[in-house]
Amino acid sequence: MEADRHIGEAAELYAAGALDSGERATVEAHIVHCAECLRRVGEAEETVLALERDLVAEPRPGAGKVLQVERRGISPWWLAVAAAAALVAGVLIPRPVSHHDAATVAMIQSHFSHAQFSGAGPPAKVLYARNRSWYYVIVMGCHRYDVYGIARTGPTRLGTTEPNGDTSQLFTQTHAAFERLEVRDGRTVFETAAIR
Repeated sequence: MEADRHIGEAAELYAAGALDSGERATVEAHIVHCAECLRRVGEAEETVLALERDLVAEPRPGAGKVLQVERRGISPWWLAVAAAAALVAGVLIPRPVSHHDAATVAMIQSHFSHAQFSGAGPPAKVLYARNRSWYYVIVMGCHRYDVYGIARTGPTRLGTTEPNGDTSQLFTQTHAAFERLEVRDGRTVFETAAIR
């Protein structure tokens, strides 16, 4: 496989564990620099895990004679067909994207920095793209806070954090270069974080 070409069906074979060590190394070296192939390998791995969960959850009589349930034990040919079908279904059937999924994808596809908030509020952190295309604020606790970006031109309201388990989070996409972010409860500024 040449460096300027995509890995093609090797993504599904990689996820199925059907490549030898040299082929695996080639795929791994390629996906470090190719977001499209990295995404395809990730989707193939998700398909492998989903198929394995289904096989373990609902074993069918005689299935053990054809397919093994252990990790990486699924027939590569059958898995490649199933992964291709799942990929087509994923492209044709739109899925709602949660803010958590969007934040995860943004972090995987870009370089980012982080800053700790300081102040009287609960512990909080912001992860942000180095090119300032997105900001992801995470605050301990389930309270909703307003988040503002502060620039020389003044404050910009970025949104309100939403409770998610033991934290409250906000993911926002923007290209504004802020000097700092503020976490507010109403008009009271609880914490600030410097954006460098």
